[in-house]
Amino acid sequence: MTGLDAGLVASMQGTPTVGTLDPAFALLTVDEEGSVDVCLLSRTELRASERSLGIVVASSKARRNLRSRGRATLLAVVDNVAHYLTLLVEQMIEEEGAMAVRMTPLRHLRDDLGIELHPILFRVDERLEVMERWERTGWLFQRLDEEGSQA
Repeated sequence: MTGLDAGLVASMQGTPTVGTLDPAFALLTVDEEGSVDVCLLSRTELRASERSLGIVVASSKARRNLRSRGRATLLAVVDNVAHYLTLLVEQMIEEEGAMAVRMTPLRHLRDDLGIELHPILFRVDERLEVMERWERTGWLFQRLDEEGSQA
């Protein structure tokens, strides 16, 4: 297991503000045939600490791949550094068309050549809170925390 650096963890904290540009994080999973599936996540769908990463995904492909493979890669760009995280599923809850997973970073590669990089950004639309069911994301994270503390 490896740790996550403070800058990366900080980039995943908080709630996006309507009308602003906010980073998107690419979650890559692999299906049974070996094809890569990409799912873009916002900070709302991530809970990071130095030791683990919580993720809520609604994508049926990503959920299926996480169930069958138990691994994923997360790509993030923060302060001119590309971060590539190899993640292992430790805990999983699936409810109401979404999955909450707690993942342990197996590897954290920092790609920093000292050149200007920009993250994938999206404009936060006021409809996202309803469309992405942020309330469901919140209670799934809460359940993940509760069940994890009982283990």
